[in-house]
Amino acid sequence: MSASQNTPGSNSSSHWLDLAESLAVIAAISGSVAAIVVEQIAVASIPLALSATLGLANRRRQIGAFQDQQRMEMAHLLQQNQADFQAQLDPIKQASEGVQSQIEHLTKQDTQTVQTIATLNTQTEKLESTIASLQNNHKQGEATVISLGEQSQATQAQMEELATQVQTIQAAIAELQSSATDLGSQVEDQKSSAQYLAAQTEGVEELVDILREIDALTQTISAHPNVAKHFFDRGMTRKRLQRLEDQRVAMEDFSQAIRLEPTFAHAYYERGLLKSEFGHKQHAVDDLRTAAKFYFDQGDLTQYEKARELSQEIHDLIAGSPSPEEETEQFLIENLFG
Repeated sequence: MSASQNTPGSNSSSHWLDLAESLAVIAAISGSVAAIVVEQIAVASIPLALSATLGLANRRRQIGAFQDQQRMEMAHLLQQNQADFQAQLDPIKQASEGVQSQIEHLTKQDTQTVQTIATLNTQTEKLESTIASLQNNHKQGEATVISLGEQSQATQAQMEELATQVQTIQAAIAELQSSATDLGSQVEDQKSSAQYLAAQTEGVEELVDILREIDALTQTISAHPNVAKHFFDRGMTRKRLQRLEDQRVAMEDFSQAIRLEPTFAHAYYERGLLKSEFGHKQHAVDDLRTAAKFYFDQGDLTQYEKARELSQEIHDLIAGSPSPEEETEQFLIENLFG
């Protein structure tokens, strides 16, 4: 190796041990030759021992120098290797940092991807659940459609049955309408009968009330027989019974009232009406004229006109009676100057 030839301290001259070893070897050879010549073996061993000692020391020195040289070469190689390694390591570090940055970026992307995948998984699960629900709903819908179809068929059958029933009901309605017409007639008859019965009932009730009133007035007359008003009231009440016998009794009550009170205009008026109904026209005219006279005297002109007109109408029915104008003039002369 060329590196082993460049030992320290050997630039221009050899180490002194090398020179001493060479001299010792020469001296040993010379001494040995001389000892052999003079036959002094002991003397010959001294140069040899010295030469061996110097050779051993020189070998040790050489070995140490060689080891130092190796250490220096190794240190140099290590430094060179470290420099080369550092020169090679820097791009690797830069590349490693780039790779680390890419790894971090990829890690972030991977995290986002994991999150996206988790979200997609969740959405997929939801979609699967929705799909399952839709499939279930679809099955239920199919079952519902089948059920509705069956119900539709049943409904159609029911509709046909109902149509038959409607026809039957319509026929029954027509029959009922015919029966209703007959019943309507019967109801009308019943209503007429009911009205007749109601009228009779009301008539009976009214008759009872009239009889009670007549009885009360009779008791009053018994207690006060000289009061013309009591006889007049009983006559008016009995007149409501509309029977001939009751009409005659009523006329007698009016006559009794006139006997008790000769100027009782109402009594004359009512008795005149009854006499006209019994056919005693002239007597009726006389009573009505008398009533008109007393109404005029009492200032009741309304009743006066009513009594006068009624007496004139009855008088006109009597054959051979004077004209209304002449009788009115005569009546006024009698009332005003008589």
